[in-house]
Amino acid sequence: MSEIETLYLRAMDESDLDSVMSIEQQAYDFPWSEQGFLNSLDQGFNFVFCDLQHRLLGYACLLKVLDEAHLLNFCIAPVYQGKGLASLALKQLIERLREAQFAIVLLEVRESNAAARGLYRKHAFSEDGVRRNYYPVRDWDLVRNDYVETREDAILMSHRFA
Repeated sequence: MSEIETLYLRAMDESDLDSVMSIEQQAYDFPWSEQGFLNSLDQGFNFVFCDLQHRLLGYACLLKVLDEAHLLNFCIAPVYQGKGLASLALKQLIERLREAQFAIVLLEVRESNAAARGLYRKHAFSEDGVRRNYYPVRDWDLVRNDYVETREDAILMSHRFA
């Protein structure tokens, strides 16, 4: 585990956006925009993960559709990655969704993101299919001697509550 063995989740609000945006920009080549997070706050079901010193360590953005929760964005700050916090955060998130009586959690994950896929499988997510060319990717083009944007498949995953 890490030096952080306890974390809690709480509802995300607009006061969290500066910290969330900072983490998002550090973590992803193609980060969500601030407007994307504002839209999620208006339409979604969003949480931040904090340690006992109230440091924001990560976040989760979900969309509710009837009894389904679609996990749109799940992120732990890069400085805290690889320390078991994602597993702890996901466990708490799943429990919160179970308590809220969701029937299923759905998500897409980059095909190349073996660590995330392993994390989700560890928490009883199954791989259900593929969404072709879903994610943007920045690849180096040797001919053009520059980066070009290509696409990567997403793996569809789900966690069903019994």
